[in-house]
Amino acid sequence: MLKVGMVGCGDIARAHANAWLTLADKATITAVSDVAEESARALAQRVGGAVVYTDFQRMIEEADIDAIDICLPHHLHRDAIVAGARAGKHIICEKPLCLSLDEAEEIAGAVRSGGVTMMCAHNQLFDPAVEKARQMLAEGALGKIFLARTCDCFRHTKPLAEWGWRAASKTMGGGCLIDTGYHPSYLLLNLVGQEPVEVAAVSGRYHISSLEGEDSALVIVRFADGAMGEVLTSWAWDWPDGSWQFQIIGEKGQLFGRGRKLLFKPIGWQPATLELPERNSFAAELGHFADCIANGRQPLNTHVHGTQVLKLILGAYESIREKRLVSLA
Repeated sequence: MLKVGMVGCGDIARAHANAWLTLADKATITAVSDVAEESARALAQRVGGAVVYTDFQRMIEEADIDAIDICLPHHLHRDAIVAGARAGKHIICEKPLCLSLDEAEEIAGAVRSGGVTMMCAHNQLFDPAVEKARQMLAEGALGKIFLARTCDCFRHTKPLAEWGWRAASKTMGGGCLIDTGYHPSYLLLNLVGQEPVEVAAVSGRYHISSLEGEDSALVIVRFADGAMGEVLTSWAWDWPDGSWQFQIIGEKGQLFGRGRKLLFKPIGWQPATLELPERNSFAAELGHFADCIANGRQPLNTHVHGTQVLKLILGAYESIREKRLVSLA
């Protein structure tokens, strides 16, 4: 039975906690921490009476836990990951991994020296359509990949006063691209499965002009074997048929999907839509994390993969600032 300590008790932590509660045969939340004690107490009650802390460092040092689940603002991820690794705790951390490649290098060193399992919480990788697409791509259903497109767009209606740390680039690390845009970025890299070598990007504020960061971004990627990639993310507009989706085009046909629906269109044939079983992606990713610890396996998405995603996004920001194509080599 994995004993988990929640680091941060905000909105995304509640989604994680609900998922942990469905995994009662694998894990239990024994401690929670948040600088806002009221939030910590509310989450502790929600999960059945975990021990409450207002300092995650103290929780890591004192609580009866095997692993920590980090749901903090972006700029605090590095400190929590390093503290957990040095204390010998296994770690799952919400996106992004951290805010710089120097921080990512420090994380890698701490995870390596601590001998712990580190997983990035890339929950869309556990959606049924994504898992099925990854399986079909591995089996060669599309042959050589020519183009991959991913998007995550929705119109944000939250007043600026409620944005908190997300309103400032210093604590956010940017804008929409490093937040919501992290999902289509890791999805692109996971499905293509090749090294990105060049990136170009543009961004803008079309709807939330008072934020320091962008509310929309478009990223173009070239991969090592010549495949093209595209990431689109926005808080300025809705997207038809759900907020996120992916499309993969190859020499043998196309895959297009999201959630539990996957459309397969072989060249010369009519498209076939696969209706896959419903699944809670948060519960699936946390169950995977618990299973990896129990069985001594590496997760699907480690800090190494999180660093690759961060490198792509930071390259895109460099392209936006300097108005040029950026090499990722």
